[in-house]
Amino acid sequence: MRASKRGAGAHALRVPRLRGGVELMVPALYIVPAGPEGASLRQGGFRLYEDEGRTRPLCSVLPRDPGGEHHRVADAAGREAGSVHRTPAARRLVRHGWSLEQPGHPEAAAPRGWAEGGPGRSVGRGVGKVLGSVVDDILSLGAEDTGAAPLKPVRWRAGEETVLTFRPSQGPRWYEVAPDGWLDKRLAFALAVLRESEVWGADRR
Repeated sequence: MRASKRGAGAHALRVPRLRGGVELMVPALYIVPAGPEGASLRQGGFRLYEDEGRTRPLCSVLPRDPGGEHHRVADAAGREAGSVHRTPAARRLVRHGWSLEQPGHPEAAAPRGWAEGGPGRSVGRGVGKVLGSVVDDILSLGAEDTGAAPLKPVRWRAGEETVLTFRPSQGPRWYEVAPDGWLDKRLAFALAVLRESEVWGADRR
């Protein structure tokens, strides 16, 4: 369980809903660790459920290696949807920390701003929580610290095609799947949870 100014409850992908004229962040998908007690989500993996009772599984995100550098994303029946990979340390100066692979499509990676020909800013730190609309393919992670300067979007691209965009702001931080694109939403959920879980327990790179 967690407690913050957004409320108490299990870690979850949350959507904004009006209740009695007040906007609340209601769980849409529940994040359940799959590893041993005390293991990070990156090293132990996790599963996403559509209900708190864990009767409607959406997907599993499990590490392929002990270090949690590569994760297999599978649907509720165990069929592979794709994978999420941590960028090797030698390439993190030009690429952000995670990339996506979906069968039948090229790898999607996010070049850093300066790697695209101009100065860029690294993503700011702060505890995040998913506030996105699962139905509308949007994930929003709200920062606790709202005093930071605006940051530039981060775009995961496969060739010239943008499939996922991270839109930081002084308030919420948004992960948006490209409309009518081919990216499986489960890969976007996996990347967002892995990326933000590093903020919960360690520095994000």
